[in-house]
Amino acid sequence: MKEKLKKVTDKINLTMIGIFTFALSIIGNIQSVYAVDKIEGGNITIDSLGTIIKGLATKIQVFGIVVSFIALVVFVIQFIIGDDETKQRRKKTILYTLGGVALLILIPSIINFVIDTLK
Repeated sequence: MKEKLKKVTDKINLTMIGIFTFALSIIGNIQSVYAVDKIEGGNITIDSLGTIIKGLATKIQVFGIVVSFIALVVFVIQFIIGDDETKQRRKKTILYTLGGVALLILIPSIINFVIDTLK
């Protein structure tokens, strides 16, 4: 049983590495906005800074959701094949991961609130 679990875990790890690499390649193809292009010459405003922050937050949000999805798949598989002790730990981990996804979904609202407050 331990050998089968080890083989499944190894396959999951290889799959995670492949999906993670694919996600990074997608995120890497998004056009980068560098702060130097926006603030050179002292023409910085709250709007331009807000645009930079929103762009960065969007990249972080996409990356976080992809990683969270991969983690959820792995944790659910471990929950299904695990023993009672493993199931209790994975149940907590799955709940924390879902809470993190909810926070990631709220990131744009939080940033918009802060930027609107600063205006």
